[in-house]
Amino acid sequence: MTRKIRVLIICGIVGIFSAIAVLLLLLILHSGNSASRVSLAEDLAVRQSAGGYLQAWQDQAPERMYAYLSRADRELVSQDEYQKHFEAFPVFPQHFKLGAIKLLAADKASLKVRVLWPEMSEEKMLDREEQLILVKENDVWRIREDESLN
Repeated sequence: MTRKIRVLIICGIVGIFSAIAVLLLLLILHSGNSASRVSLAEDLAVRQSAGGYLQAWQDQAPERMYAYLSRADRELVSQDEYQKHFEAFPVFPQHFKLGAIKLLAADKASLKVRVLWPEMSEEKMLDREEQLILVKENDVWRIREDESLN
């Protein structure tokens, strides 16, 4: 009987150590992914900026879209040039739905967006999943248009 008890105790100790090792491994893996998690406040801020930009685009208001652009994008094109580009190629989303956000860095995020685009050659719509890249500048999330919708 004592031999059986010793075997059971040893098996129990091995099992406990195995369970602890698995829990530690899961904790390490989970903490490694924390950089991609977004707080509720950041999620809301990203969605507000992206939604405002896309709504301005849907409303065909490039002057409002321009206000959502990152500093780097605004350095590439003036507001007047931006307006002219928009007028030369007047394609705008018919509908959009914001999806999952992934934090790429403390000041950079990607946001999946379902967009219904007009099909130029036919009279139908094209439903596509797009990605917007946003950067945080002075506590405000801005669209990185040069990296988005590619």
